[in-house]
Amino acid sequence: MELLLEELRGIPRDAPSLSEALELRKAGWHLVVAYCRISHDRHRRDGHGVEDQARHCARIAARHRMIVIHRYVDNDKSASKIGVRRPEFDSMVAALTAGKTTAGYPIDGVVCVSDDRLYRDVHTFQIFLRCFTAHPARVYADGLGTYDLYSEDAAQRCLLGAAAARAESTKQQHRAKLNHRARAERGEPVASRRTFGWNADMVTLNHGESEVVRSGVQSLLAGKTLTAVTHDFVASGYTTTLGNSWQRQTVKQLLRNPRICGYRKLHGLLIRDTDGKPVVGQWRSIVSPEEWHAVSQMLDKQRHPGGWAKNGPTPLDSGYLLTGLVRCGRPLENGRRCGAPMLGKPAKASYVYCCRPALDGGCGRVSRQGPAVDELIVQKVLGMLCGPAGESVLLVRPTLSWPGTHHLDIATRRKAALQEQWYAEEISDHEYFSQLKIEETSIKRLMTEQQMWALNRRSDTHEPVDTYARWDALSRSEQRELLSGLLESVMILPGTKGSHRFDPATVVPVWHATVRPSR
Repeated sequence: MELLLEELRGIPRDAPSLSEALELRKAGWHLVVAYCRISHDRHRRDGHGVEDQARHCARIAARHRMIVIHRYVDNDKSASKIGVRRPEFDSMVAALTAGKTTAGYPIDGVVCVSDDRLYRDVHTFQIFLRCFTAHPARVYADGLGTYDLYSEDAAQRCLLGAAAARAESTKQQHRAKLNHRARAERGEPVASRRTFGWNADMVTLNHGESEVVRSGVQSLLAGKTLTAVTHDFVASGYTTTLGNSWQRQTVKQLLRNPRICGYRKLHGLLIRDTDGKPVVGQWRSIVSPEEWHAVSQMLDKQRHPGGWAKNGPTPLDSGYLLTGLVRCGRPLENGRRCGAPMLGKPAKASYVYCCRPALDGGCGRVSRQGPAVDELIVQKVLGMLCGPAGESVLLVRPTLSWPGTHHLDIATRRKAALQEQWYAEEISDHEYFSQLKIEETSIKRLMTEQQMWALNRRSDTHEPVDTYARWDALSRSEQRELLSGLLESVMILPGTKGSHRFDPATVVPVWHATVRPSR
């Protein structure tokens, strides 16, 4: 399928060369780009839905004296779901704004089979229209004909169509959620892909896999650690249903899933009948409800925002300063660095940052004194923020709000909505984690822009204050927010073998691209 999509994207095989296209343009032909999209390609997953659209776009173009000089193709991408990015659509609107494709072809218009392939909400239509009309005299055509998007009537028609499409999409999503809950209440399997332990029918047990799950539950109840149980999963020879090796987090999620005892959760709550009893699913269970409850409670007690702790959860504001930022910089055999997030863990004197074990995706070979790392990074950050007199204005809250606050709120809501869709099993793990990375990158970028905007404004609107005194007055969450807005990560390099002395050179701050440290 990927080969087909790569063939469809870009310049069509039968497209004229740039010089030939320019001659045809002089003769009255319009050089247009085609956009193709299909929301769901889950049954066949062969890309033929967008291939059919590409052929239809060519026929539409030929009817209206147009030549398709570039195709933008988004396969299996919804235009209405929150949090779903369409990279090819983004590339198209960027090319429309620039006035030409990456190959240098001028863009005279856009062709698609239907306008709902381009947009299904007002906001996306406004983006498309702004980029489309960035240059004059462009043409637009779909399966129904050509339209002048520069005229007020055509723009209003498209705007109303986008609003209607959005309303219909919202209704469809609501109906899908109701259907999803109804099936769950009937005890029908509703997962989008096969769950480890069951066969493809999602009802009968896979003998070998289910034995691994049952053994894992019994081992935890017998006193084994989650790490030891994960080793057992790895030693079994089975992989996850996606073909990946087992990690502690994956095993923990599987053993906490009520499906293994015949129950079902939706939005974090067990599905119950009218009498308040858990609905028993139609699939075969692997363990008893009592065993699942015991294991689930055991694993829940070990969870808290800062990692794993024997004494249960600790307040979020008292966690480690650089959690989420500090990364392992140990070189691996393939020449790359480990790059795994390092966790804060209590030590005899205070605490240390250490690389995740191999079962959690790290190397487990690097650790560093936590207080020394924190102090060094704070000194570097505050030193960057200080002015010539040792004073700073960055840590004073502005009286004016940042113009991009609305975009940051939208990005945050998109991330929350994406998580809700994942919890409800409306999207696969692959879709969730790939989109989550995009949303988190967008949020980090916006937070950096917010910090830099504040840096540029506050020197003119506030009296300077003592940076270090102001830092100490911030809560831990506020300190983290400031650090995240300035730092991409903090890389911890391996120290000298046999030496326990802290070496500041092994702690390397990685600043955001928009941040320019002064020293």
